[in-house]
Amino acid sequence: MYFLLSVVSIVVMYSQAIKKGMPVKRWLVLAGLLGPVAWCLFNLHYRRALVRCVGIQACTWRP
Repeated sequence: MYFLLSVVSIVVMYSQAIKKGMPVKRWLVLAGLLGPVAWCLFNLHYRRALVRCVGIQACTWRP
């Protein structure tokens, strides 16, 4: 069961990392080890990187 969950997490994380321009290898390894928990970490890391790049007072549009 854990193996199947890890494989699904790797596929989802690959597509998200490519779409958002994040480092792919790092997030694939984390998805394989942590499963769905890696997605939460990915979203947190992406949001912090976006705020660091754009600024906290900027208005961002993310559809």
